[in-house]
Amino acid sequence: MESSSTKLLVVRHGITEWNRAGLAQGTADIDLDEEGREQADAVADRLASFEIDAVFSSDLKRAVQTAEPIAARHGLKVVQDPDFREVDQGEWTGLTTREIRRRWPDLWGPARHYSARPGGESPGGVRRRMLRGITRVARDHPRETVVIVSHGAAIRWLSAEALGYDDRHAARIRGLSNGGVVTMDARIEGDRVVVGNLVRLDGGTPDLDDPNA
Repeated sequence: MESSSTKLLVVRHGITEWNRAGLAQGTADIDLDEEGREQADAVADRLASFEIDAVFSSDLKRAVQTAEPIAARHGLKVVQDPDFREVDQGEWTGLTTREIRRRWPDLWGPARHYSARPGGESPGGVRRRMLRGITRVARDHPRETVVIVSHGAAIRWLSAEALGYDDRHAARIRGLSNGGVVTMDARIEGDRVVVGNLVRLDGGTPDLDDPNA
């Protein structure tokens, strides 16, 4: 990590009933289920050995409930930031993958990684707001280690930025499981933030072998 960089520990929230049912959650404010709370405690255990200076979270309940045990271990409070929310799924919210594929066949498959949701957000919009939030974190916490609890699709597009991929190539990125963690560095260069050095704490490679998976 460069001397002025911020080390980011980016965590996907624990599982919810909607995750388990295969429903598109987006900005629907769903609580963790029992297993999700156990995952939150487990990731807090996993990160207990890190010297963490701040804990940020999406303002959605499933992210905040994941962040709270992490913050408690380090005597910190959770800072909620809506820039770290999940993609607004628009008309997809509450639908299963099968329903979405049936009603919007041209927007499913790899296209979902670079296409706007009907009535919702675009991947590019999510990437820009994630970077806006990261910019604030990097400016306020240089040379520190910061946890950010966010969401699957939002983390995918942030990871794409760290790997130098555009939204179309985000399909190459291996999805992060609930309670999973990736690390990356963030530094301010002029009026922009640069993220890189992506590492998965589960030891997996960031890329899938199949770019269309």
